[in-house]
Amino acid sequence: MRQLPACSRRDEAGARKRAPQNAHALVALAQVRSQIVSSRASDAMSVDLSDGRVLHLSTTPQRPSVSARITLLDTISRRVFDHCPICGDPATEEEHVPPAAMGGEKLTFTCAACNHRLGSHVEADLIDWYDNMITLPRFTGPGVQSARRTPRIPLMWTPEGEFAFLLSGNIDPAIDEMLRSGEIELAGLLPDENRYRLALLKHSYLAACLRFGILEGADSDHVRRDLITARDVTGRMNAPHSPLAMGLTVIRHDGATALASAPLVRAVVHLDEEPVEGVLLVGRVFVSWSSTFDPGQSPPDQNRHLQVSMQVGRPISGTVASVDP
Repeated sequence: MRQLPACSRRDEAGARKRAPQNAHALVALAQVRSQIVSSRASDAMSVDLSDGRVLHLSTTPQRPSVSARITLLDTISRRVFDHCPICGDPATEEEHVPPAAMGGEKLTFTCAACNHRLGSHVEADLIDWYDNMITLPRFTGPGVQSARRTPRIPLMWTPEGEFAFLLSGNIDPAIDEMLRSGEIELAGLLPDENRYRLALLKHSYLAACLRFGILEGADSDHVRRDLITARDVTGRMNAPHSPLAMGLTVIRHDGATALASAPLVRAVVHLDEEPVEGVLLVGRVFVSWSSTFDPGQSPPDQNRHLQVSMQVGRPISGTVASVDP
């Protein structure tokens, strides 16, 4: 049993919805942009600027956090089932737990439907939440008649609380023109909290099955029912509201070093209330195996639409000097 330092509990959705309407942005261009080619944002990086200064960036925003002590119990290992732990159909597809994009590994088998459909319906939002991404970003600014789109944007922050866009790939020259004008508007979508929590419900449940065997009982039936319902909708926008998923205790560790190297570790978090047992995903995200859900809970009033007007600092260029994955 290993006792670890405190990790932070962040109000992800609330903090993002409080984005300022007139924000100041620091935008890294030129060599920095050409260096960022991974589909996942790094947790932190340093950029050597052309004027000799060093720019430090992190995915951790300047927002309030609450400390919580966590105890790691044991690593959860690979386990193969003949039948899908979620729906009971033949298990034919190797399943990453958690998703590979988060650093998960192939630890069990599920059926094709639970693997692929849940992946497309709810796990995309989990990856965007984990990576601090804005999806479907659109830029507008002076002198450009129509909005310009880019791939999803990772938000990174300076120690002073300014945020930086790291734009990768072939960027529309009109966006450069907007950025250099000094004023720009950004619109986009934030991850859907209900959907990313459904994905966390799936992977915390699979982790519990790997540790204890396929779970039985009314609570486990409820988990499977919510996951199968999310799987069988016609598209991700129709994913049903899940009070069970919304009642999970989810705590995210923002430190420079992950709390564990294994993709799944059984853990206990010590909050002000009683200790809460669950699983630590990729050393960074704790998800409880219990839910404080209210069956009559209404869907969250979440405004996923982000729209901010920004004053942009002068363009800068530099070369990435170090990256923390």
